[in-house]
Amino acid sequence: MTKLPNIGKPATNALELLEITTLEQVAAHDEKTLLKIHGVGPKAIGILKEALADRGLAFNETSTESTTSGVDFAVFCDFNCDNAPKKRIIRDYLIASASGDRTALENVLEASFVWTVPGEFQIKGRDEFIAELIANLQEVSALEVQSLLSHGKEGSAHGTVTNKKGKHVYFSDIFTFQSNKPDAKISKLTSFVVIEK
Repeated sequence: MTKLPNIGKPATNALELLEITTLEQVAAHDEKTLLKIHGVGPKAIGILKEALADRGLAFNETSTESTTSGVDFAVFCDFNCDNAPKKRIIRDYLIASASGDRTALENVLEASFVWTVPGEFQIKGRDEFIAELIANLQEVSALEVQSLLSHGKEGSAHGTVTNKKGKHVYFSDIFTFQSNKPDAKISKLTSFVVIEK
C-alpha cells in the first residue's frame, strides 16, 4: 500500500476522516466525487492524479451519477443494492434527506411516517417531517454510509454527514417499513445523532 503524497493538511485530514489513507484507496473513487469533499481542491486532485499515474493507477471511472444526480456533495456508500430493494430505499432516503429532496422523500416515506429521536422529540407525518428537515438543512460536503442493512420489515444504517465547514454529524438510523414487500415505504424511523461542536 502506498501512502498519500503531500496534498496539504486540509485534504489529507478530509480523506483520513473517510479512512482513505493510501493511493490504492483513492483509486477506488472517482475524481468528481473527491472534489466535492470539504478540504479537497483541484490542487490536491492534481497531485493525487500524478501520484496515481506514477504507480500505474487512476481514479475510478465508474460513475454514481444516476444515484447521486442533483446533489452537490460526495456520497460514499454501497451503490450495489439491486438484490436488496430495501437497502436501495434506505440509501435513497439518506441521500434525499441530506439534500432536502422533497420529491425523493415523498417517494420513500408513507404519509403517516413517524420520526423519533429518543430523549429529544418525535415528529408525526411525512409532510411535517419534510418541513422540519428542510427548515434545518445544512450545506453538506459529504455523506458516508458505513453500513446499510435490511431484513424483512426492518433496516438500519449508520454513517457520517460532513458539512461545508468540516463539522460532522454521526448518525445511526433504524427503519421500519410498512410491509415485507420489496417496494414498501418507510413508516417509522428512530435516529440516534451526535453533532460535533
